[in-house]
Amino acid sequence: MKSVVTTVVTAADAAGRFPSQNDLEAVQGNIQRAAARLEAAEKLASGLDAVTKEAGDACFNKYPYLKQPGEAGENQTKVDKCYRDLGH
Repeated sequence: MKSVVTTVVTAADAAGRFPSQNDLEAVQGNIQRAAARLEAAEKLASGLDAVTKEAGDACFNKYPYLKQPGEAGENQTKVDKCYRDLGH
């Protein structure tokens, strides 16, 4: 994954110039928002299991045929795999 610094420097280098003041301000703003982004990521990660369960339940409720023999939810092992895949 590229960092904002790498992206800005690479773009400036490709254009044959040094990073501009605007480039550096964009990097600074990105760094200042890092704590808020980390907090949002932590909140999303802490609720991942609940969101995954809700999404899986919604799929099985909307498409009840998935519980029939030969389908994705025919037994608990397959249902568990569906929830696992949704979590990914």
